[in-house]
Amino acid sequence: MNIDDIATPVNTKNVGPKGRVGRPRGSNKQERLAEIMPVARRLFSEKGFAQTTFKDVGKELGISHAALYSYFPSKKEMYKASVAETQNLLLPFFIEALAMKSSLRERIGHVLLAIAAEHDKDSSITGLLAAVPIEMRRHPELVEMLVEEDNLVMSSLEALFDEAKAAGEIKSEASSQDLIAAILGGGVGVALFQYGLQSSDLTTTMKVFVSLLEAELFN
Repeated sequence: MNIDDIATPVNTKNVGPKGRVGRPRGSNKQERLAEIMPVARRLFSEKGFAQTTFKDVGKELGISHAALYSYFPSKKEMYKASVAETQNLLLPFFIEALAMKSSLRERIGHVLLAIAAEHDKDSSITGLLAAVPIEMRRHPELVEMLVEEDNLVMSSLEALFDEAKAAGEIKSEASSQDLIAAILGGGVGVALFQYGLQSSDLTTTMKVFVSLLEAELFN
């Protein structure tokens, strides 16, 4: 797989309760969505899928919960859009890594530090994405909805690792999927730990993790 195999980012266009695109009178849809999505992401990351309601989101935004149905026909669709929009915030860093003319270790370091910088701007990014596997286990109704979406981040990562294996950079015989799970999972764990501590400086901690991957941590 290469960069040309990766699709364009997920479109978070939303449809009204009866299949009609709609929005409250007098509002600009894209501008309103740009206000809604960060609030929804933060609430889903802090309270979880089950405990977050349209009323919660509407209250934070200063609009009625009924107005949100002009953008999302259900809470599931709002959650789906939140996950897609959050992945799309990070996707450019994976695309940049694919285009880099450097080693896999350098590319991974670039991605991890870029993600850490985004976390330091808005930690709900980590809170939402790290909880997706847990939410899928708790709420089976979310599984099909989320799995059917193109996972552009995973496609980008697989492209990185497949290229590195083809170039002989990786000694391990493990599959690209297992390598991604181990390395990305480690990075997610570091981010989640800092999220739990409510730390606003993930970048410094992630540099330690990157130095570990690059075998530069120990004498």
